[in-house]
Amino acid sequence: MRKALTAILMASAFAAPALSQAADQRVEEARALVKSFGGSLKQALKQAIENGGVVNGIAACNTLAPEIAAQNSKGNWHIGRTSLKLRNPDNAPSDWQEMQLQAMDKQPVVNGKPVEVWQVSDAVGQPEFQYMSAIPTQKLCLNCHGSDIKPDVQAKINELYPQDQATGFSEGDLRGAFVVTYRPAED
Repeated sequence: MRKALTAILMASAFAAPALSQAADQRVEEARALVKSFGGSLKQALKQAIENGGVVNGIAACNTLAPEIAAQNSKGNWHIGRTSLKLRNPDNAPSDWQEMQLQAMDKQPVVNGKPVEVWQVSDAVGQPEFQYMSAIPTQKLCLNCHGSDIKPDVQAKINELYPQDQATGFSEGDLRGAFVVTYRPAED
């Protein structure tokens, strides 16, 4: 029994660097997906606002955000967004995500960079890898997520998101987080 336990512990010790390398690779891939998704979404939103004002931006975000997320979700990877104050109830956080959002809410940016967290799991029903990157509220966001929203903008928000909770933010507040998950192919 003692030999078997020693062999398991030694095997675990040798597997740890491999697990760390795999996790590091997953983190880098997740960061790249966030950069692509976030950049594409911001560009599409800015373009929509330039073409038709903030009301047009809300409509574009309503339809384009899911499309851009789908375009950036490749193979076993899925990307989306979540928040403690949801605009779209389809983006509700899991228990783990909610716990991370609550921690991020205290300080969404550290050393000028959005806070990021990740976990590796072998729990049944859970993604093998989950990554989150804070989305701090930027000045552009305040048009639709701030405290002083114009009536025509609020009317469009009410039309597209009747259960909206995503207002009252100030610049720098945690608006939400990008969520990246990796699930291996089912056998």
